[in-house]
Amino acid sequence: MDSATYPDPSRRLLITGATILAVLMVTLDGTIAVIALPHIQSALGASQDQIAWVLTSYLLAGAIATPLAGWLADRFGRVRVMALSVVGFTISSVACGLAPTLEFLVFARIVQGFSGASLVPLSQVLLLDINPPEKQGPAIAAFGMGTLLGPMMGPVLGGWLTEYVSWRSIFLVNAPVGVVALLGLMIFAKEVHLSRASPFDARGFAFVSVSIAAFQLMLDRGQMLDWFDSTEICIEATVAGLFAYIAVVHMLTARDPFIKPVIFKDRNFLLGTMLSAVTGVFLTGVIPIMTSMMQQLLGYPVLLAGLISTPRAIGNLLTIMVVGRLVSVIDARYLIFAGMALLVGSLSLLSSMSLEVSQARMGFVTFLQGCGSGLLFLPLTMIVFSTLPREHRNEGSTIFTLVRNLSGAAGISLIQAATIRDQAQVQSHLVERVRADNPVIAWSMPDFDVTNVPGVQAIMGEISRQAAMVAYVNSYRAILIMAVLAAPLALLMRKASRAPEPVPSVHAE
Repeated sequence: MDSATYPDPSRRLLITGATILAVLMVTLDGTIAVIALPHIQSALGASQDQIAWVLTSYLLAGAIATPLAGWLADRFGRVRVMALSVVGFTISSVACGLAPTLEFLVFARIVQGFSGASLVPLSQVLLLDINPPEKQGPAIAAFGMGTLLGPMMGPVLGGWLTEYVSWRSIFLVNAPVGVVALLGLMIFAKEVHLSRASPFDARGFAFVSVSIAAFQLMLDRGQMLDWFDSTEICIEATVAGLFAYIAVVHMLTARDPFIKPVIFKDRNFLLGTMLSAVTGVFLTGVIPIMTSMMQQLLGYPVLLAGLISTPRAIGNLLTIMVVGRLVSVIDARYLIFAGMALLVGSLSLLSSMSLEVSQARMGFVTFLQGCGSGLLFLPLTMIVFSTLPREHRNEGSTIFTLVRNLSGAAGISLIQAATIRDQAQVQSHLVERVRADNPVIAWSMPDFDVTNVPGVQAIMGEISRQAAMVAYVNSYRAILIMAVLAAPLALLMRKASRAPEPVPSVHAE
């Protein structure tokens, strides 16, 4: 076998910069539109249900198209697919910014989602392939910062642009970023593509797509329609489960399936994907309910809630930069376990909170979350792909990204639903105790009287706050148990190999 050859350092840096810009553009658009929805709704005359499709259409299209990225890269070449994705994403972004109607905007968002779906998984593998083993840690650290900065900057940048420019500018801002990323990929990333005879499994792709689409729709619309009390949600859940079962049967019995079962025989990939799914549930799911708790229950203004969340980003960035170098000298399994331990610590603090929690403690919790996720992300990515054969990397990256995204979406929906239902149950239980024959009520007289309307209103408000706090704590405890059970998965993986790899698919010519 030939010795591995890689681009020179300056070209690697330019390819990395272009790749991270492409990733940043896609991850930014997942959150930047959230804060502008009221302005878009007013400008285009949409109802509350209609305007939700601006977000749902983007997520749905991305979820369906993500599994296709690996096959497209194998057939047409990774860099070529990425460049075309950047072109499609940039053009559709401009179309979103110029949209005259809601229908046109939703269609452009669908094109955005389809175009951007391949950029995150293929960028991850591209950075692995253009760097020698000893440089892969810092490269994936840079990729991690790109995926982090997008969602973090989205609401802030979206709010500023919407307030001082226009809601249309949140989409038009992608145009210059896309042009720079496209030029960087076309000029500096040279592709050596080996044609493959693997046919496209249309039936397998259809089964997977229908299952994913139904599952994503169920998650996006479940809270709005009161989950399984809605006929629509029941239908979507049934379709998702049925087609998932058909897809698995097809994968195991077809001669050349869309998703090849051999990829799951790699222990690191299987366990790493499972760990990524679990962490996606509680990492992505816990942040929205923490934000909701700070604003709605603890009474923090939006700015203060944002400031308290800032240590999460600081801890994440600092840890990613450090672990990029540590991963070459410390077993990745121990780094992953350490990251899980930090996350368990943050969840333990959350699960013992009360309404009197201090702002300093909340800030410390967010800092622990940032350090834990930063310590977890890079080693997990490295160890998952360290033992996976090169010919399965494109497909493996798309599955890894898809599972992480879907589990994150599921985490947000399920945790929020469980918290709301738990709050209602606890509040109902507490309200039952507010009656004249309760000794506690009797002891509080004459300061409190069940016939005094203002007094009853005050105690009902306090009951509502206490019930909400109990519901949040119960959710944090459930997530804590999940994290404790998932942590040992890291130690079951095989040690990452640091041996030089074969000739990469993309190199400098």
